[in-house]
Amino acid sequence: MRLLLAFFRRYAMMIGMWLLPFSSLRIMMLRMCGVRIGHGCYVGFNVVFDTNFPELISVGDRVTLSHNVAIYTHTITPVASRLAGVYQTTGAVTIGQGAWVCAQSLILPGVEIGADCLIGAGSVVTKSTESGWLYAGNPARRIKPIVFEPDRP
Repeated sequence: MRLLLAFFRRYAMMIGMWLLPFSSLRIMMLRMCGVRIGHGCYVGFNVVFDTNFPELISVGDRVTLSHNVAIYTHTITPVASRLAGVYQTTGAVTIGQGAWVCAQSLILPGVEIGADCLIGAGSVVTKSTESGWLYAGNPARRIKPIVFEPDRP
């Protein structure tokens, strides 16, 4: 039964992220599969959430995950190789409230993205980020602080 549930979760996440037309439906499906997602979020098309450990992914309130973002919580392979013993990592990914991860960015295991943090398009986030900063590049690096207008939430 457990294997059947894992099978359903993996394929529901893969197919649902591509087919479901509304972000609210994608979020509902992700919650059913174990991803913790806050309120008021947007999840774009083809966003990839780690299907092996979705329970290790936590997304805060009012977060935007643009199209084709990928979030991974492990680097484990079933292949018996010398490298497999060196690079087997599992780590939770946390995205703080108000963060915006732009299109085609990659979030790697163990990363915590700070609140109100902007991750530029195509970035590879290998380390945790501070709140209120713009990060971009491969690997993502701190670019500049984000200045908020005083009358905006």
